[in-house]
Amino acid sequence: MHDLERPISPRRKRVTEANLIEAGIALTLQKLTVKAVAEQLGVSIVAVYNNIEDLHSLKTAVAEEILRRWDFPMPTDADTFEEALMNLSLGLRSLVHRNPGIAHYLVNIGPESPMAIGRIDGVQQRYSTLFELSPMQARWAVTTVAEHAVALAELVHVADPAPDDDAAMLARTDLTLIPLTVDGKVRSAATNFEWSMRAVIMGATTIIDHPRFGLY
Repeated sequence: MHDLERPISPRRKRVTEANLIEAGIALTLQKLTVKAVAEQLGVSIVAVYNNIEDLHSLKTAVAEEILRRWDFPMPTDADTFEEALMNLSLGLRSLVHRNPGIAHYLVNIGPESPMAIGRIDGVQQRYSTLFELSPMQARWAVTTVAEHAVALAELVHVADPAPDDDAAMLARTDLTLIPLTVDGKVRSAATNFEWSMRAVIMGATTIIDHPRFGLY
């Protein structure tokens, strides 16, 4: 009788790799800590630590899953080389802005991320085949454009930029050239990103055809 009156202990929540990763994606890599994941899942910090090697390995697993779900922008038969690289740039900008903190992972992908390396290899192979590039031309052009796209999206043309203070620039009497460029136009972060990437893409497509590229 006494046993029947005893309260039933709540069942412990199970911690798995899958729900750790889902919690990490929901938190974003930027805010991912062991404590935050534990709170997200409603478990103890010890329970999280018992299922991961360390925080770095958890962040890597989360980043890899984000990248696995991402639809890599692949060049199509209708694209020019420049258009394909621009589509790649815009896709990476969207990926970086939707997933705060992933930029660090993207620029440091190495052998410990076999899935990501495999997908990147497939993209570069497509560029090489479609645009009749040597393996080195394809790899260098795609990698260079991708690195610049990630860096600009993360550090320069950010998701919520501060507005330009044109009045302050015009009020400066010690400047000569910069005030002459203030035209009143409001250019979005997306527009500025696109023009910056056009410069990178034009440079990359020129360099891979330069005679000295063979010395790279």
